[in-house]
Amino acid sequence: MNPFRPPITALRWGALAIGLVLAASAADGPGPRVLVGGLVLVAYALFRTRRPVALQAGMRVASLVEATLHLAVVAATGYWESPFVVSLLIAVIVVGFARGIPAALAVAAASALALALPYHLTTTGSSAAGLALTVQWSSELLLVGVVSGYARRFSVEAAQRHHRDVDRLDRLAEANTLLHSLHDVAQSLPTSLDLDETLDSVVARVRSLCEARSLVILLPEEAGSAWVVARQSGSRLGGRLSELPPALAEVHQGPTRALRLQLDRGEGLAARSRSALYLALAAHGEVSALVALEHDDPRAFSPAEVGVVSAFAAGAAALAIDNARRFGRLRTSSADEERSRIAGELHDRVGQSLACMAFDIDHLVRHQADDELRAGLERLRTELRAVIGEIRDTLADLRVEVSESRGLVEIAESFLDRINGRSGHKALFHHRCSVRLPLVQEQALWRILSGWVNQSLRRGDGTVEVWWCCDDVHAELEVTVDISGLDLDADEPPGPWVHDLRHQAARIGAALEVECLDEGVSRLRCSLERS
Repeated sequence: MNPFRPPITALRWGALAIGLVLAASAADGPGPRVLVGGLVLVAYALFRTRRPVALQAGMRVASLVEATLHLAVVAATGYWESPFVVSLLIAVIVVGFARGIPAALAVAAASALALALPYHLTTTGSSAAGLALTVQWSSELLLVGVVSGYARRFSVEAAQRHHRDVDRLDRLAEANTLLHSLHDVAQSLPTSLDLDETLDSVVARVRSLCEARSLVILLPEEAGSAWVVARQSGSRLGGRLSELPPALAEVHQGPTRALRLQLDRGEGLAARSRSALYLALAAHGEVSALVALEHDDPRAFSPAEVGVVSAFAAGAAALAIDNARRFGRLRTSSADEERSRIAGELHDRVGQSLACMAFDIDHLVRHQADDELRAGLERLRTELRAVIGEIRDTLADLRVEVSESRGLVEIAESFLDRINGRSGHKALFHHRCSVRLPLVQEQALWRILSGWVNQSLRRGDGTVEVWWCCDDVHAELEVTVDISGLDLDADEPPGPWVHDLRHQAARIGAALEVECLDEGVSRLRCSLERS
């Protein structure tokens, strides 16, 4: 009823004014009943002006009370000849606006019947004139009920459309806000999926948001419970932490993803740190990295800085590092699958084609070659067989993979035996292994071993010597190559293959060192501390 309050109030007072004017203009003046009825209607109009009928649970009772009151006043002051019969129309309008067409028609019909019967029973004048008056007012009551009911229906539909439009606008505004937030996050995300570039970008962004004397980023190992020190400045940590400090462990395992605390001297990752802000970067329900910010000022890291850095770490940084780590695993898996596919194609197509060519050359040498061509065909046959042998070795290297049934020792032995079978190469293997590493770590070490040896032997003939030691606390792989013409110093900065080996070692938390011992002699050492 809220949108109908002003027109109903105006109609109420207008109808009451008409009734009072008609009562005052009567020939013999208003009688006592008319005066009392007018006062009752004026008092009720004043009451409803101050407290209009509202759209609440009591709306049905209030509308019926209003119709009953006006019907009683009209009946007491002359039925259809009452000066206040117009006010009865307002009561029907209120019922129509409040309850719709059926209720309005019911009240209008009941009011007409309640006035018509006693009117015709008590009237002594012309019956035709009384009947016309009854039909006139009854029709008006019914017509007013229909019009008010339709007005209510159209108003309710318009209000429902308005609410739907407002709700749609609210959803659009919320979606627009989310899009703006997503745009802000996308602007702050690194453009590369390379883990090193992502970490460099995160370090630069964190340093732009707050001031820290020491900054350390720790990544969980792919296998095991240790942590790899991916980035550090202002501290002197090794490449791997087998156990987290208590505060970092609390951030990692507890519900709080950001912890600002005071430090005593020697409690932090850096020796002189007196305050720290530790952050856990979680994405997809997993902690992808830990960020440790420390300062030698006990009052460092204000609440504003903590809020900004925490928001960045919990959103853009966590998602970027998690994506980079997942992309790295996907790239390694894709490389393994591509290696197997290439090995299959080489075996099925290139290998068989070369074998057929070798058979044809053998046939020509034995049966159809003359003395002038025989020497050239034999030389071509020897070279072709050498190529076939290299392809077979390559296929064997591509298809070999560390598994639960075949460990690193068995795979390395067969790999180095094949190298011994090649002309101009010699391979030695020494191992002392009491236990096996987790499968992920052995697979990574096998890729490091095979990658280093294959890349080295491509540069010339030489000797390969491998040492592999593994026990409950320590594992170390050392590979020394003596290749004529090999000069790693000429590859500074290291080529992509050396960078890939370092990436493989970093994934399992191993420390990889490459050094040149002498001209043509280089050594790779990959060490891993077991948790």
